[in-house]
Amino acid sequence: MGTGGATSVGTPGTGGMANTGGTVGTGGVASSGGVTGSGGITSAGGVAGTGGLTSTGGGTSAGGIGISGGATGSGGLPNTGGGTGSGGSTRAGGILGSGGVPSSGGSTSSGGVTSSGGVTNTGGVTSSGGVTATGGGPAGHFQMEKLDRGVVAVKVAGGVYVGWRMLGYEYDKDNPAGVAYNVYRDGTKLATVTDSTNYLDATGTATSTYTVAAVINGTEGPKSPAATTWAQNYLSIPLTPPPIGAIGGTYIANDGSPGDLDGDGGLDLVLKWDPSTSRDNSISGNTDNVLIDGYTLAGKRLWRIDLGPNIRAGAHYTQFVVYDFDGDGKAEVAFKTAPGSKDGRGAFLHTGPAASDDDGAVYRNANGYVLTGPEYLTVFDGATGEELATEDFDVGRGTVSDWGDTYGNRADRFLGSAGFVSDTGTGMAATGRPSILMARGYYTRSTVTAWNWRDGKLSKVWRADSDAGTAYAGQGAHSMMVADADGDGAQEIIYGASIIASDGTAKCSTGFGHGDAIHAGVFVPTRPGIQVFMVHEDGTQPAHDIHDAFTCEVIYKSPPAGDDMRGLADDVDPNNPGGEMWSEADTQMESATTGADVGPKPAASVFVIYWDEDESRELVSGSSISKYGGGTLQSCPSCAATSSTRADPILIADLLGDWREEIIWRESSNAALRVYTTTEVTARRIYTLMHDPQYRMQVSAQQTGYNQPAHAGFHIGNGMADPPRPDIYVK
Repeated sequence: MGTGGATSVGTPGTGGMANTGGTVGTGGVASSGGVTGSGGITSAGGVAGTGGLTSTGGGTSAGGIGISGGATGSGGLPNTGGGTGSGGSTRAGGILGSGGVPSSGGSTSSGGVTSSGGVTNTGGVTSSGGVTATGGGPAGHFQMEKLDRGVVAVKVAGGVYVGWRMLGYEYDKDNPAGVAYNVYRDGTKLATVTDSTNYLDATGTATSTYTVAAVINGTEGPKSPAATTWAQNYLSIPLTPPPIGAIGGTYIANDGSPGDLDGDGGLDLVLKWDPSTSRDNSISGNTDNVLIDGYTLAGKRLWRIDLGPNIRAGAHYTQFVVYDFDGDGKAEVAFKTAPGSKDGRGAFLHTGPAASDDDGAVYRNANGYVLTGPEYLTVFDGATGEELATEDFDVGRGTVSDWGDTYGNRADRFLGSAGFVSDTGTGMAATGRPSILMARGYYTRSTVTAWNWRDGKLSKVWRADSDAGTAYAGQGAHSMMVADADGDGAQEIIYGASIIASDGTAKCSTGFGHGDAIHAGVFVPTRPGIQVFMVHEDGTQPAHDIHDAFTCEVIYKSPPAGDDMRGLADDVDPNNPGGEMWSEADTQMESATTGADVGPKPAASVFVIYWDEDESRELVSGSSISKYGGGTLQSCPSCAATSSTRADPILIADLLGDWREEIIWRESSNAALRVYTTTEVTARRIYTLMHDPQYRMQVSAQQTGYNQPAHAGFHIGNGMADPPRPDIYVK
């Protein structure tokens, strides 16, 4: 028996820490059946006279999930009182995850929202089918990354800790015993692990190497490449800080976002460098150039992009989105550019409208704002940093007063994410391929544009705009998230206090207005679907609330308390069923289900992480990780946060090893990044969170604005149900 509940068959031996080795394609999910439209979503009403959308989708996957009722909104959108409009919205039929059971009955809120069937909290639509150790990959709906085994091993006091990925398509909820893993040390088999994705090799040494192979229904697949042992539980990535900027700014490693830049199956990192002359949008002054690097986790810098003098430096200007948008197996990087921007080869942008611009022009005004001149969206090659395509940024600044002030602060508030939205159709009729989401404005006018990068072309899919009635004015936050709120196979955009449907039409809003933080996940597992927790700064509105992501029905709202600047929601206390929530306005932590006080409020109010052996999330504050109600679990005294006010890390995501997350901090000197991984053995087995479509897309948005942690599309916490099989394929 492996320590911590990992069942093994064989002889314990020595271990080591492997990095990003591994072979993909060691399993496959065959979808039996297809997709039959039998319901779909009809919206009749809309906002400001906008029409509805009818999808002939729905979806039936033989042996998997049937959508027969769809969802109908028939009377308009929710008002600003926190409920729905007079017509309301009905869920009828529900969506089942593999093995799921729909909620029966339903509940009616005061705003007229009726759930009759519900959507189960199982992560959305799933397909069933066989999984083999040697198959060519799954045939599912959502395009995910073809990740390697991600083996990681660390020398610890009791031997060597070894962790590895369960790939999403290997997971079999209905036959968990059919999925096991053989662990090898120095080429010799140590154990067959059947109930976890980690192992403690009690006799492992610092020189041991490890490989892992999936065993599906008794058949062993390919072994991962041999991985060596780390002497400590972090990987150091050496950095090359940029030289001092033209106006004297020194550079600090800032936000990061992962993606497989070179197509080798391992996740790499895109890193933004922020100059000390960086300015918030509300503060005047010139800034030095923003620079963006691509790094492998092995420490190789692939490229450096210089955004030039016409992109201002600050938290709200450059939102860089990283994912494999065209399905060629390598990630692209997309963000806003301007004349004077140079790609990773050092060349000025030269495609589309950038072909004839003036790269020597500087459009800064006397206050340092850039309020004139061209604005672009550029897609770059993840392996080389080369410009692939440039188009005009879809929503230009126009007259700056249209965005809420006269000097350019609110006109240049941007957000960015990847998302599986409706492109060729809605719901399961959509391709399941990711789109680039670029947003501008949230205090007054709010806009989001979906772009596709396909076959070497960058094309606009749709635009949501509060001026056109397809988005909600004044409801945005300093971040946005995506989630499949209705479980139909396409993701909605959680745009602060409002929801934009997957086709770019306005869906619903609480009307509680702008706030600094949002979280979208399964915080109330007894309810169907996804919930949204948000803090607000309008002193006449609730300090914070939690509401349904499908209808905007308010589950709980606190009394007004001025500007509630920070807040978190997740399951951090195993003694309280479901998730918890807290904010700066609170003195106690509250139940996400009832709003009742359940214990002292944690000091941390920005980030959480899956770190130790249980399913609850831990708390991140500055350069330390702690347990709710307990002590420090991990710290890095030589590290520093990226923000003096929010104390953000570079990134938190499931980058290596099992389903738990890694945290990346910068060293205070900016000479290196440190990628910390857990060495706590756990008996909980979950497929890599990077193969959960909601979690992965929210990771892509973590870099935007005020960084927020990613949440899975199913509940993770004490007493959790086994998650559904993700409906994915890999490219």
